[in-house]
Amino acid sequence: MTLLLVITNDVERNASRGLLLLRGHTATARTSPLPDLPEELIMEILLRLPARTLVSLRSVCTSWRNLISSPDFTRKHLRRSCLRDPSLTPQRIACYNSLPFRGDGVRYDSIGVVSVQSIIDNPSEATKVDYFRGQHYYRIVGSCHGLLCFFDEHDYQNTHGILWNPCTGFTFQSPQISGQAFSSGFGYDHLSDSYKLFGIIRKKGPSGVEYSTRIYTFGSTSSWRRIDDSPFGLLGIPTNHFCMAEKGVFFGSSRACTINWIVNHVVLYFDLGKETLAHFTLPDTDSSDYLWIQCKKLCVLRNCLSVCYGYLRTQHSIVWQMKEYGDAQSWTKLAMISFHGLISPLQPLYISETDVLLAVFPSCRIVLCNLNDGSVDFPVIDYGVENNPYLSQSIYSRVACIYHESLVSPNGLQSNSSKMLLRFIKPKPNPIVS
Repeated sequence: MTLLLVITNDVERNASRGLLLLRGHTATARTSPLPDLPEELIMEILLRLPARTLVSLRSVCTSWRNLISSPDFTRKHLRRSCLRDPSLTPQRIACYNSLPFRGDGVRYDSIGVVSVQSIIDNPSEATKVDYFRGQHYYRIVGSCHGLLCFFDEHDYQNTHGILWNPCTGFTFQSPQISGQAFSSGFGYDHLSDSYKLFGIIRKKGPSGVEYSTRIYTFGSTSSWRRIDDSPFGLLGIPTNHFCMAEKGVFFGSSRACTINWIVNHVVLYFDLGKETLAHFTLPDTDSSDYLWIQCKKLCVLRNCLSVCYGYLRTQHSIVWQMKEYGDAQSWTKLAMISFHGLISPLQPLYISETDVLLAVFPSCRIVLCNLNDGSVDFPVIDYGVENNPYLSQSIYSRVACIYHESLVSPNGLQSNSSKMLLRFIKPKPNPIVS
């Protein structure tokens, strides 16, 4: 097998950009390739490649597969993408789609995935959507480090969490728990180096509907455990508050890793490390304007917790950023965006280096807002419904989130990929026109 890798020199070394050519090599026995190159150098070269490319390179030989799949390599690759080169872990949007009943009487639920970079770089050219079909109704909880988390609630009596890495195909299903998740959140706990699923579980009890707060830590010996939810009462927030039905937004930094919700006039957050609840206030607004706020949406933009206010009367949105997490005095107005004739409020997802805000409407229609000149563009999206046997023209999307392609999988977990929890929906080829 002849392998040619072309990479650029490290810009942090202020060296001139160049090319490094790994010599052609034939690995006939599928043993260790390139025996004359130190393993440290091979690792340094591979660390400069995008996650999707590395997934393909795992099949080159056993030693490369072991190296790329190792937790140490995964951590270094993720760290490099965060600190130096975001292109190593490209961003994508995932949308849950509930597809109507077809003629065969079956409803198909799917996850649609689309490239952020393609949308921003070429909004006038159609960006293709890839679909992954689930076995049941998978409700998106959130994303972190390239992992997407869902609740599977197909029978309305029991639920379990599902973890999925779309880039590597890794999937894992947690043990079942009785009830449904009324509130949810997913994120990374930097203190224990683990990923946690938060849920306020609702189920019928002897005296009526009961609520309990549960945590699942993804690991080799994990199980659902109940945590103290009395702080909800101390904060004057019942666990069945309608605002808690929104999925929580994960915010991670070196100081704290939290899941956040908007409840009444505050941001309620759950500290994943301490497993405690606390809150801080939202940005100050004019009291007369506050009555016309149609909705408030939390998000993370440029590594800052942000909130988007949608004003019904004036049909515009205002985006605020919290420069110092937890400091209510650090809220700063980032942008004001017109609805442009569409009364639905925005859900911001991402801001590019050129100050283009990517957001979605509740219908999951994508919009690009240029924060410098105020222009708005609706990118062309190829939903592929005409050539897809599982899709119809009427797609109803309920929630969207943004994630990075990565190699991450939680320590101690073995993939349940053999169960095919999510299967790629291959579209039919375009008909040949004579």
